[in-house]
Amino acid sequence: MRDQIRRVPGLAALQRWVVYQFISGESFVHQINAGPGKGLKVMIRLPEDKGLWTGTYETFFVGAIATAVKVGSTCLDIGSYHGFVGGVMAQRGAAKVVCFDPLPQNVAVIKALIGLNPRLNLSVRAEAVGDQDGTMAFEIMPQASMGKLACSTFQTGCQGLETITIPVRSLDSLLADNVFSLPSLVKIDVEGAEADVLAGATKLLAGGSPILFIEAHSPALEKKCKDILRKANYEVKKLAVLGESKLTQGGVSHLKAWKVCHNTIE
Repeated sequence: MRDQIRRVPGLAALQRWVVYQFISGESFVHQINAGPGKGLKVMIRLPEDKGLWTGTYETFFVGAIATAVKVGSTCLDIGSYHGFVGGVMAQRGAAKVVCFDPLPQNVAVIKALIGLNPRLNLSVRAEAVGDQDGTMAFEIMPQASMGKLACSTFQTGCQGLETITIPVRSLDSLLADNVFSLPSLVKIDVEGAEADVLAGATKLLAGGSPILFIEAHSPALEKKCKDILRKANYEVKKLAVLGESKLTQGGVSHLKAWKVCHNTIE
C-alpha cells in the first residue's frame, strides 16, 4: 500500500504546491515524527527546513551519532546550525550537551529549540571553535548553514553576504576553563575549519577518548583530519553520505573516529 501511495501521479507535486502556497516563509513549531530526531520540537521554516519537517534530514549520519551517545555523558555539537543534532544527543540520554555556533540568527534558533524542549539539558555558546582563542572574521553566506570563518578553504568561489567579527575558542581552552567535562562524543561540522578544531583539542584527545563525527568539506581536509587523529591514536572510518551508497558527495565526506590501543595503529 505504501508503495502504491508513493506512485500516485502528481502527489509529490501537490505536496510541494501546498508547502509553497500555504506554509512557505512562515516559521512554526513542529514536533518531528520520524527519523532519529522523532519527538523533538523545533522551529521550522519551509522550504529550507523540509528535511526536519519530514524527519529525513541527514538520517544516516545523525542516526549514527544518536546510536553512539552514552547515557549520562557530555556531548558537544560544534557548528550546531539550528541545534538539531545537539537536540538528538540530549534526547538519547546525554546529561549535558553544549552547542557551538557563532552566527546570531542560528543562536536565536537554538535558544528557541532549548525553550521548546525544557526537559533536555541543552546549552548554546555564541562562538566558533578553532585552534586557538581570539577573534576572527566570519563570512555570512547566502545559505545560513554554510557560514564560515573567512580563512576557510570551503566555497572560496562563493561571495558572502556580510563579514562579522566573532569570538573563537579552542576545545582545550574551554576544557581548562571547566566549560564542560571530558566529552564522550563530539560532532564537528564547521565548513572547512574541521582540522583547526582538532588542532585545538590535543589535550582533550590525549586526556579522553571521545567518539568523533566529522563532516570534512574536501578530500584535502579529510586527509588533514585523519593525519591529526591517527597521531592521537584514533582509527577513522568514512561513513556513507545521507544513507546513500556513495562515501563522498560533492567533495564532502562524513567521518567517524574512535580511540584505539597504540599498538594497533600503523
